[in-house]
This record gives sequence, structure tokens and C-alpha cells, in this order.
Amino acid sequence: MTGCAQSSQVQGLSELSHIHSVATDGQNIYAASHHGLYVLKENEWTLQGEKFDVMGLAIDNGSFYTSGHPGKDQGLPDPVGFLISKDQGLTWSSLSLKGEVDFHLLEVRKENAIGVAANYGLILKSSDGGISWKNAEFPAASDFSINPGSPEEILVVDGKSSFLSNDYAKSFTPVELLKNVSKIDWNTEYIYAGNDTSLFRGKSLNGSFEEMQYKFQSIL
Repeated sequence: MTGCAQSSQVQGLSELSHIHSVATDGQNIYAASHHGLYVLKENEWTLQGEKFDVMGLAIDNGSFYTSGHPGKDQGLPDPVGFLISKDQGLTWSSLSLKGEVDFHLLEVRKENAIGVAANYGLILKSSDGGISWKNAEFPAASDFSINPGSPEEILVVDGKSSFLSNDYAKSFTPVELLKNVSKIDWNTEYIYAGNDTSLFRGKSLNGSFEEMQYKFQSIL
């Protein structure tokens, strides 16, 4: 692809084009980019596995999940559908939706998976680890996250309001979180919430949130 050459090792995220998702397995940080999956090692970002357009990225219990568009020599249809890796992104295999869906946002917790299918403008959910999927009725969302301790719970934010589902996206109710939250991440220790310039964390939805010592020009 002309104009898309990229070194397998870069100094910072600014040197990568089109960062789509960032995730961690608890040990390393991974960035899903237009040129492949990169891992942060010794203060440098190194290509992990093959070059392809990695869009949504989720990591759960040692397994990596992604979607996107194939690399030149991968032999996969476009879009690649829902892929899984058991070796930290070095190799990938297809689980479902090959040639059908391009997930730009992706969350996986145990057997539950939710993805935003950008090419259809739909949100899909799976209850069997991504083998089969069906439509999910969501509020308008800029981001969402699944409770790792209770995968039936989903927290949705839209930049103004927040909503919680206790029945795996069958219904949602408004919740008081923070104002203007557009990014959310629910892990085993904290709920992280971000607005345009600040990052907050709290132990639970019903507890208080503390502002972390990070400031941003813009959180996309």
C-alpha cells in the first residue's frame, strides 16, 4: 500500500497513524493502529504480529479480540470479522462474522461480547464468546464498558448522560455519574471516566470519583 510504510518500532504513539483502541492485559499496554497491533516495551512501541488495520481491541482472561481490515498477505476477507488471539496478538484466528462486520468499539467479558459494527451502524451482542450475534438496543453511546465482575451489567456514556443495564442490554436506566463523560472503562479495581480534558476514577457507581492528575487537550 503506497504511503503506508511503517517501522516495526516507534518511539511514541504520535508516530503511529490512526490509533483506534488501547487496551491492557495487566502487564503490557497495547495500541490498535492502522498499521497493526503495537505493544509498549522499554518505552518503545513494537509491532506485535502481522501488519493489518486493527480497529476495536478487547482483552479478557489472556485472550485478545479484534476486528478490522486485512493486511496484504493475511488471506482474510475485508472486513476480517471477529478475531481471537491466544498468543498476545502474534497470530489470529477467525471466530465469526468473517467478511461481514467491522467492529470499531469492542468489549469482551467472559462469554459476553459487545461490538459497534461501524459498517452497518449497529451494536451487536454475543452470549457465547462471539460465535453467534444479535442486535442490541442501546442508548446513543460514545463509549460503553462491561462490569468484569458481573458481565450482565453494562455502563453506557454519551458525553452528557450515563446509563446502566443490569440485564445485558435488554433495558437501560439513567444513572448519576459525572457530567460530560464521553469515555468509560470498568475494570476489576476501578471505574475510569473521562471527559474532554480530565480523567476520574471511582470504586463503584454509587461512590465518589476522584480526579486523577492528568490533563488532556482533548480525549477523543
